Parts: sequence; structure tokens; C-alpha cells
Amino acid sequence: MPVIQQTPAAATLHVRAALSERERILVLIEEYRALYGLLAFRLGAVDRRLPVAGGALGAILGGFTAMPPDMQVVVLFAIPVTFIWLLRTTVSHARSKEDVLRRIDEIERQVNQIAGEELISFQSRHPNRHRRVSGRTGMSSVFAVLTLGLSGVVACGYLLGRHPTLPLAARVCYWVYLAAVLVDLLQTARRLRRYRYEKAPTESCPLFIGRRS
Repeated sequence: MPVIQQTPAAATLHVRAALSERERILVLIEEYRALYGLLAFRLGAVDRRLPVAGGALGAILGGFTAMPPDMQVVVLFAIPVTFIWLLRTTVSHARSKEDVLRRIDEIERQVNQIAGEELISFQSRHPNRHRRVSGRTGMSSVFAVLTLGLSGVVACGYLLGRHPTLPLAARVCYWVYLAAVLVDLLQTARRLRRYRYEKAPTESCPLFIGRRS
């Protein structure tokens, strides 16, 4: 007896036809639960950054006057770059949180459409959706880190003015350096406000590639 081999497209259609509406909802609900777990991780990662960074900055600046002059110069150059890293990683978490929120919104709508009634609607009917990237908590955390970074840069400029050994040329270079850091911090926060979640096209998914072949 000849063995009938299914093409990828036929196999895909067979699997899709084998899923009932209840099974499709269960698949979506499992993704829904996994996304909420990822959302909780992103929230915790963002929220932990501000107190840790604030405490570290306070400890460094508090003991700044007790440091040797050479170490003071090193600290003055290291702190602004640290704020760039801190804000960019916080923005990265906020963008990921925005992606998770929008996908949760999509899943709620899909489940409700399959069920024919509104079963879950927290994100899809949230009054703040699409108004702030990553929601109120995400934007608040980014704004807090941005404020901390701007304050730290200003503090570094103030401490530079009190440094006894730096020549004028080094001071000018440092002021240019601080100005570049300020611009980078502001542009990083501004780019987050323009960020929009974009779902990948179906043509890039292996499932649909198999169906088209």
C-alpha cells in the first residue's frame, strides 16, 4: 500500500482543522498566563532599578570629598555614563512591557471573538491603553530614572567646579561631555514616547510559510 505523505501546507491545514474553538481558547489562555508572568518580571526589573541606583549615587556622592583627587576624576567621568546605561536598560524593559501589554490586549479580543461574548477585558478595555507607552508604571519609572540621571549630571558639574586640580582645558572637555550625556538622556526618553508595538507580518511566520509553499 503506498504511503501518502502530506505536504507542509496540507499538514498545517489538518492540524488547524483538528483544533476546536475550546482548544484554541485554551492555547490563547496559556499564552495569556505566560505573558502576565513576563509582565510581572518586567515590572519588578524596572521598579528595582530606581532605589538601587539612588542609593548607590547617594553613597558615592556622600563620600566624594573623602576620595583622593585622582579617584574623584574617575568618579566624575564614570557616573554620567552609568546614567546613560541605566536609562537605556530601563527604556528597554519599558518597551518590552509595552509589547506584552499590546499582545495581552490582542489575546483578550481573540478569546472574546471566538467565544462570542466578552469574557476577559482588563487590557482591551483599560482606559489608559495606547495613551502611555508601557502604561503609567512604566512611564513613571522611566521618568524617575531620567530625573535621577539629570540630577546626577548636574551634581557632577557642581563637583567639577569644586575640584582643585583640573586645568581649564579639562574642565571645558568635561562640560562638553556632560552636555552630550544630557542630550543622550533626553533623546532616549523621547524615543520611548514615540515607540509603537508592531506585530510581525504573517509572511515571516514559519507556519504560514509552510502553507504558502
